[in-house]
Amino acid sequence: METVRIKRHLFAFYHPAVLFVYFLGAAGLTMLTLHPAFAAVSFMAGGCYAVYLKGPGEYLKSLRFYLPLFLAVAAGNVFFSGLGLSVLFYFGGNPVTWESVLYGLCSGGMLVAVLQWFGCCERVMTSDKLLCLFGRILPVISMMLAMIFRYIPEVIRRAKEINSAQAALVGMKKCSKRKKTKQGLRLASVLMAWTMENSMETADSMLARGYGSRKRSYYTNERLTVEDTGLLIFLGSLAVFSAVMILTRVNRFAFYPTLRGMTLQLPLLLAYALFLMFPLILEGKEYIM
Repeated sequence: METVRIKRHLFAFYHPAVLFVYFLGAAGLTMLTLHPAFAAVSFMAGGCYAVYLKGPGEYLKSLRFYLPLFLAVAAGNVFFSGLGLSVLFYFGGNPVTWESVLYGLCSGGMLVAVLQWFGCCERVMTSDKLLCLFGRILPVISMMLAMIFRYIPEVIRRAKEINSAQAALVGMKKCSKRKKTKQGLRLASVLMAWTMENSMETADSMLARGYGSRKRSYYTNERLTVEDTGLLIFLGSLAVFSAVMILTRVNRFAFYPTLRGMTLQLPLLLAYALFLMFPLILEGKEYIM
């Protein structure tokens, strides 16, 4: 049975509110601007954090999904957008411009960076933290999200088990495409039946345990300490400052019709990088001490 490698580090032990503000800020700030420097910083910071949490091997596996997505977004903008004045060459009668190439690269990089941050959030913001944070405010939605986060890796693991069992019984390498399609449909059918059965068992178990009968208690009882409060204020202030500066200054950068507003404010970029790299900086400080 395949187990998921979960790495707990210092940042994961802070209050769920601190973690939520950080990941919300990381994903939100990434989506606020397409400036090449900021997109590159977010992509590298998210990649480094993902490597730290998941390990190099698992991160390289995720690149099999990220890289085609990045190339598809970049190529789609390059070949289907004729905007820009700096023509590099013509493809099928349509101009391919330097501005459209850069815009496509930044768009693809931003999308992959956001997905990396969501992947890191899924590793750190566990279901119990999510329930602790939103259980009293949005009990139904938080329960649904917690169950979804729990079921996704479980469904993937079960699909691999079913696929391995089928391969052991009938073989997969020498099968025709038609037979492989039939086996894929059979796998989906078995997986769907198992998911529905497991959902019914979970619902019966929750009902038997008195879910919804009275005010709920929680497995974890997180308390907001003075250190958590200080860190929450620091990260929140840094995120708000970065957002305001991005909206008022960085977004003066434009791709079309020609590149303009390329001047980069280094202090703002450093503040942005400090926010995104904070968990790794915290871990590095702890390692040195």
